[in-house]
Amino acid sequence: MIAYVKGTFAYKSPALVHVDVNGVGYEVHISLNTYSAIQALDKGILYTFLHIKEDAHTLYGFFAVAEKDMFIKLISISG
Repeated sequence: MIAYVKGTFAYKSPALVHVDVNGVGYEVHISLNTYSAIQALDKGILYTFLHIKEDAHTLYGFFAVAEKDMFIKLISISG
């Protein structure tokens, strides 16, 4: 599990951010809430959740731990 990524925001959009961590670029999917929090920042930390499925590994990032916890609760609901 990747708990967080800390580095320079190389690219930002409302849906995703590229975080440069010592020369390795991570593509992280974000919410609009997280985007508004990091929009003016050049670097920072995102708390992450790695979602592994048969056809994809997707990294989600959150500015606050509370937002990450809510996301995990929401995706754990079946149906």
